[in-house]
Amino acid sequence: MNRNRFLACFFLWGILVANGLLAGCMETHHQSNTSTDKNTHLASDDLIDISAEYDYYPLKTTKVVLQVTNHSKDICEGRQAYTLEYYDEDQNMWEALPVDTVPDTPLLIPSGYKGVCQLVPLDITGLKKRVGKYRIGKCFVNSVKKHYAFFELVDSKGVLELRRRIDDYNRKGANDKTDTVAQNILMTYTQGDTIFVMLMNNDLRFQEMFRRKVLSYSSVSHGAFRGDIPLIQATYSDTLQIRMRTEHQSYPVGTETVSVTLTNHSKRTLFFGEDYGVVRKEGNQWILLNGNNSWLDIGIGVPSGKDYHFDACLYPIFNENCPGIYKVFKEISFIGGQKKWLMSAEFEIK
Repeated sequence: MNRNRFLACFFLWGILVANGLLAGCMETHHQSNTSTDKNTHLASDDLIDISAEYDYYPLKTTKVVLQVTNHSKDICEGRQAYTLEYYDEDQNMWEALPVDTVPDTPLLIPSGYKGVCQLVPLDITGLKKRVGKYRIGKCFVNSVKKHYAFFELVDSKGVLELRRRIDDYNRKGANDKTDTVAQNILMTYTQGDTIFVMLMNNDLRFQEMFRRKVLSYSSVSHGAFRGDIPLIQATYSDTLQIRMRTEHQSYPVGTETVSVTLTNHSKRTLFFGEDYGVVRKEGNQWILLNGNNSWLDIGIGVPSGKDYHFDACLYPIFNENCPGIYKVFKEISFIGGQKKWLMSAEFEIK
């Protein structure tokens, strides 16, 4: 009789677990697990995924955005409650931290939803922020395991290490034309806990590519989005016995560089730097293409009767170089003179 009663209770317990009716959730992770991979704690058939908005944050961070993705075809139900833990490397274990009191209200995640789940404050009483690894845990009714989102807090030393990681990536990919992200990085520098990463093309699509492939850090700045910049100065292709032209009058779509020749038929020596620009005609305006604006500060002199040759890069992977009229322009002057002007050479992309 006692044996039959035990089997009946065990069978009922199994039904409750299968239907997510037991309070709380089943913890399947060892406290000594040190992985910071967001997918480490998700089984292949799991349909709920949570993550911090960024992988790294400066130590002064006051809140972390928790994101959730519901891959299932049903609404997923959870609670507002969460846990916060810090990984103690000396003890090789996760240490529970105090969390903000939140209402014990349902958290409903629609099918296919991917976005913000809630804000997790880090500036609450009793929480001493330390450099290192953290994880946020949440339970969902239709999942029998706890889900974690990982992130790290870094100090000034950690910021410099993150910047070195960017520079190393850029250096390794500098000669790999298939690495769009590395080719797009112009320069980096730090100011406080902010890492400035200047991109050739800094629209949101390329910023996201950088974050996904190189570094996900909340205090990276790519500067303000530049948008279309018109060239408003007048340019000249043939003036003062000086002429500028491209090797060919037309080039196919996808052309990476065009060869340019500047010819000096005047009696004076020309003087200019390495810099140049490329613009595309749009209506009555000439719009500047994205390009490498980091130039060596050197002077170049072209004596009377001589030519100067250079290649102008069109960077087709960072510009929509559709068929149309383009021109390369370059600022020049006479050596010892004060007046400067823009020489240009038009060409067509077909």
